[in-house]
Amino acid sequence: MMAKSSKRKTSLTQKKLAHRRVFYHRLRTTCEKMVGKGYFELLPESSLRLLYVHRYPPIKVIPQGKRVMNEEELFAYKQTLTSLLSEHYVDTLLNEQISFARFLTDVLVLIHYIQYRIGNRIKGFSKLHEAFAPYFTTTVWFDTWKTKVLQVMGLNDMQLYDFYRGTVRFRFDKMAVERLGGTNEIHIYRLKHSSLLQEVDGKKRVVVRMGIPSSTKMDEFDWLMIKPSQLGITDIEDEIALPLYAQQHALDRFEERALFGRGYVQAFLGYTFSQGQARTVVRKGHVLLECYIGPFKVGYFVVSLHEDKWLIRTFLFLTNEGTPEGNKLKRLTQLERLDTKYLMLDRMHAFLTYDISGDHDLRNIFTKSGCESILDYADELNKNGGELKSPEVIYQYLFGAEENIQAKK
Repeated sequence: MMAKSSKRKTSLTQKKLAHRRVFYHRLRTTCEKMVGKGYFELLPESSLRLLYVHRYPPIKVIPQGKRVMNEEELFAYKQTLTSLLSEHYVDTLLNEQISFARFLTDVLVLIHYIQYRIGNRIKGFSKLHEAFAPYFTTTVWFDTWKTKVLQVMGLNDMQLYDFYRGTVRFRFDKMAVERLGGTNEIHIYRLKHSSLLQEVDGKKRVVVRMGIPSSTKMDEFDWLMIKPSQLGITDIEDEIALPLYAQQHALDRFEERALFGRGYVQAFLGYTFSQGQARTVVRKGHVLLECYIGPFKVGYFVVSLHEDKWLIRTFLFLTNEGTPEGNKLKRLTQLERLDTKYLMLDRMHAFLTYDISGDHDLRNIFTKSGCESILDYADELNKNGGELKSPEVIYQYLFGAEENIQAKK
């Protein structure tokens, strides 16, 4: 029994030593990427042991209550968060890159130790302090990257947006990036939506108010209040700002047609009306609000005035009839609505399935109609994808099989 117990203790000791060596190796690499070679060696063994003891753990996700997400959603949330943190990088002042995951752990423990804990108890303190000072928590560099990391982490919340259950948000007040000695726990909770019944086309519909989670209060929204001029309406004297609502149909159509999570809609609208510039096409009875995913224009939200509010009724993909681009595409190809639906050209699916972008004649048609951004978006999404199917089936449908295939040849 004594021998087995001794072996167990030896094994545990060896594992701890191995873990510490791995940590030291990571810390050396991080140190060299931040300030160059020679500085890691200024840290004595006593400092390295303290850094190991006070090292920050990877981000831990803790749901606040059972109704925030189920087990499947929690698993997906953790996976996506891991990917986001490992695939995005901070730029050091030596033009090196360190992943967000390492920034939140190894970089922070180094900065915190040298800025707050080390004092001048070691021989190389002044050199270390001078070298790392541009990275301290009081610098522009730190504030810039802290903001970017939290913004990227916030993207993960979008996948769990629910029209009825609410908007998911994470609390970061226990993260090391927010406070010295943080536990790197993020607590996930849901912000309740403000909803009501609205009569739309003679039927009562549930509509939800649009806003973005407050940057100053953890459990509130900053509601969007929109003036007519912000929607491009200039022939109205009364510039009273009204709340913006959306019906579920609009979010469903966006996700189905743009193949992007509906949680993005709220973030896009928040950015557009609080920091960006809305681009619209004013029609009789409604406004077409341009929608972008990153730099790519993918369609329009149809917005109309309903009593005391603006209401987003639906989302039109760029090729849909009713958009300037969709109407032009119809004139160029003579495609009717059912034809477009049959070919799946009324959503991103066709552009991710067939190599429309790589075909000179088809690309020319979509470019002439103003839909080139859809092709560019498909190119971006397909950069690391598999082989695309030939667009010949679309050619045959558009132009008639024999004549046009021969003409192409």
